[in-house]
Amino acid sequence: MEFTERDRTALYDTWMSQKAKMRLTQMEISRKLGVTQAEFGELLRGRAVLTYPFVTRFCELLKVDPAYAIPAMRANVVVENSSVTLCSRMTVDGDIRNVYVEGNQVVVEYEHRIC
Repeated sequence: MEFTERDRTALYDTWMSQKAKMRLTQMEISRKLGVTQAEFGELLRGRAVLTYPFVTRFCELLKVDPAYAIPAMRANVVVENSSVTLCSRMTVDGDIRNVYVEGNQVVVEYEHRIC
């Protein structure tokens, strides 16, 4: 997989955002990635070629989904047709008398007392 300058910019922006939130230093992240601080800087500034293993490990350490953060990796995300079960609740001002379904609608009949 080839990464573009746009991907590198996204990676840099992710680093700038996450390092403050996670209180990480360049020295710490470099050590965890197994590169020197100079190599890390070269990777983020465009003087070295970004590799898939580096990008995925970097995102993993920053707790960021690479498919979310890196434009080139978004293209590889496939969304399959699937379904989820949802739950909706409501409160009515009165006593429920009847509930029934009409197509994709739920009808609630209730009695409201007027004082």
